[in-house]
Amino acid sequence: MNIRFIETVVCLAQLRSFRATAEQMGITPAAISSRILAIENEFGIRLFDRDSKEVRITPDGEEFLSGALKIVGDYRSLVQTLAKTGGTQGRISLGVVPTVAPSLLPRIIGRLKTDYPRLIVSVVTDSGRRLLEMLDNSDLDLILSVRNDGSPGRREAPLWTLGMYWVAQTGIFPSGAKLGIQDLISQPIISYEKSSLNGQRILDYLGAASQEEYVIHYSNSLATTINLVEAGVGISVLPLIAVQEQLRDGTLTALDVQPRFPSTDYYILWLQASNSQMHRLVAEVACNTAKEIASEYSRDLVILPE
Repeated sequence: MNIRFIETVVCLAQLRSFRATAEQMGITPAAISSRILAIENEFGIRLFDRDSKEVRITPDGEEFLSGALKIVGDYRSLVQTLAKTGGTQGRISLGVVPTVAPSLLPRIIGRLKTDYPRLIVSVVTDSGRRLLEMLDNSDLDLILSVRNDGSPGRREAPLWTLGMYWVAQTGIFPSGAKLGIQDLISQPIISYEKSSLNGQRILDYLGAASQEEYVIHYSNSLATTINLVEAGVGISVLPLIAVQEQLRDGTLTALDVQPRFPSTDYYILWLQASNSQMHRLVAEVACNTAKEIASEYSRDLVILPE
C-alpha cells in the first residue's frame, strides 16, 4: 500500500465527495475509486458506502481512518523536518514529450512540490528528437521520451508502455465496426511530426496504401491533435489514457482496427556522466508516478516494465 492511496482515504473521508477529492488531489474521480477499491481488496473490507447523493464512511472505514490519519501525519511531519534541516534542494530541468505530459507531469510536479519543497523544477515539452538534442547539449537534466537511439553518452531506465489506438469522433464509423486500413484512409489522418517515432510508425502502418489515396496532417501538439479529432477533422493514433474524459463523455471513440497499432515504450533518460542525487531522485519519483497511474488502468492501456 502506498502513501498516496492512504492520503486518498483521508481526503475522501473529509470531503465526502469523489469529485471534490479528485479536484483536491489533482487526479480523476475514476482514479480515486481505483485507489479506494485497491485498499478495500487488499484488506477485505469496505471503507465507504456510496450512492448517487453522498459518500458515507463505514465502521471498518472509521477504524482504518484512525490509523491512516496517524500515518499521513507522521509522513508529513517527516517531510517538513527534512526540508527544514536541509533536504534536497537546487534546480533541475525536465523535458517531457507531449504524449505523456498530461498524464505524468501534474502528478510528478505535485509530488516533488510536496515532498521536496526546496527543489526547483523547470519543464520543457517538445518532440523526442528535440529533447534528446537538448539533453546532449546539457540544456536539460533528464527527459521522459521514447527509447534511447543508442548514444553511448546517455543512460536510460524504462518508464512504462502505453497502448496506442486509432481514435475518431464518435459517429464517423458505425458503432462496434471491425475496421481495416482501407476504412481508416477514408478519413484524413492526423499524424505526429514526420521525424518522430510514431510519425514514422503511422507511415509504415499505412504503407500498403498509396499516399495518393489519403490525406495526412501533421501535429506536434497532443492537445491540438485531440481537438482536431474531436472536431471531426480527422482520425489519429493516441494513448487512450490521454483521452479518458472524451471517451467517457462519448465525444471520441476508440476504433476496433486490425492489425493493431504497436504500443509505445517510454523511458527516462539522462547523461551518462551525470551522477547527481537530484537526477536519481526525480527519476525515482517519475517511475513511482508511472506505477501509481498504471494501477488505475487495465494492462492493454498501460504496461509497467518487468
